[in-house]
Amino acid sequence: MGILAKAGVALQQLFGDLAQKAADESGVIERTRKFTALSLARTFVLGFLRNPKASDEKLAQMAVPCGVEVTPQAIEQRQTPKWVAFLQKLFCGATRLVVGSDKALAPLLERFTSVTLLDSSTITLPDELQEQFRGCGGSYGGGAAALKLQTELDLRSGALTPVEIEPGRSTDAATSRQHVRHGPGSLRISDLGYFNLLVFAAMTAAGEHFLSRLQFGVKVLLGDGSRVDVLRWLGTQRGPFVDQLILLGQEQRLACRLIAWRLPEEQANRRRQKLCQETRSKRGREPSVERLAWCDWTILVTSVPMEQLTPKEATVLYRARWQVELLFKRWKSQGLVAELSGSTAVRQMVRVWSRLLAVVVQHWLVIGNIGGQAKKSLSKAYEAVRDFAGRLAAALLHASDLERVLDDVGRTLAKTCRRDPRSKPGTFELLNDPELLDFRLT
Repeated sequence: MGILAKAGVALQQLFGDLAQKAADESGVIERTRKFTALSLARTFVLGFLRNPKASDEKLAQMAVPCGVEVTPQAIEQRQTPKWVAFLQKLFCGATRLVVGSDKALAPLLERFTSVTLLDSSTITLPDELQEQFRGCGGSYGGGAAALKLQTELDLRSGALTPVEIEPGRSTDAATSRQHVRHGPGSLRISDLGYFNLLVFAAMTAAGEHFLSRLQFGVKVLLGDGSRVDVLRWLGTQRGPFVDQLILLGQEQRLACRLIAWRLPEEQANRRRQKLCQETRSKRGREPSVERLAWCDWTILVTSVPMEQLTPKEATVLYRARWQVELLFKRWKSQGLVAELSGSTAVRQMVRVWSRLLAVVVQHWLVIGNIGGQAKKSLSKAYEAVRDFAGRLAAALLHASDLERVLDDVGRTLAKTCRRDPRSKPGTFELLNDPELLDFRLT
């Protein structure tokens, strides 16, 4: 089944069986009048897909192609705590629907069964929800109440894997996603927030691979078991890249590779400036001299064998981790998932969950049409699919009608949404040809 056909099936499941299951579990429909759980879900999700700032009147207008004629007041009356619970359950179900390509987006990615980018994003919530979603306060914790979306994006297929919803104060290192296995031959790329030697050891034992930056302070030993001062040892190495088999951790002694390169002075100084700002903000002190010197290097560790991945290819793959950051950026800047609009906490949460569902639907439609195409702009495509929300609402009950709408979406994106000219190659161009990677190695 093609990825676009998968998107169509996922849409029918979302607004069919999944919506009915969420309704039964939440008790949102006590007695059927005009709205059913299915038509109500289509109204809100596709209404916020078409316009993330949709008013009750705009939602009432979206209800018409969903087969229901209601007033804005009827829309307002539906925004209850049970409706919030329904939308949350529906979102959890939506992210468990896999919409991705069976073909890898680049030859480099075909070496692995999957290439998942693990990261999280925090959304500040109304203070009334702090018992359910406790935040940490301040700029990093997202206030008294916040939720964290632990998200994995499969770079190989473009698919989103189940999104875990956690309290904002939960740490990335402790997330349950750390213990999800993706099978032998898979690769997980994550930032320092997920660095955990025990997790890496479990992945290695399961035949999985990891790619991460090296956490400052972790003990490094050479193959003979001798411990080294990482910075002093790196300073004695020659060539643009250091690529060395090592043992990680004094106790674990996890066998892997260390890949490192020295940064240009300007880039290293920017890192030091950022490190100083963050250390002062979080700990009220200056970073150590050794920690500042660490900024001169990018140091990766990976379990992928040398014959399967060159240092430059590892660099390109780690740079690709920003694709999940860009996904969050589109969700927040275009989908407005973090914007708390509404006169009450309930109305605000209706919008949060409806918008989150809308961006998942957007992702399905975009990845099903232009995923992995280097010359296409994902941001422009996100905006383009909004115009089809009304037609989708009317077509969902009939497979042939839905197929025609999805075909029109595909033809529209094929002719439009071109990426603005750039002086440097983008992520998908680099994945297809790592030799295009051009940055100074000193």
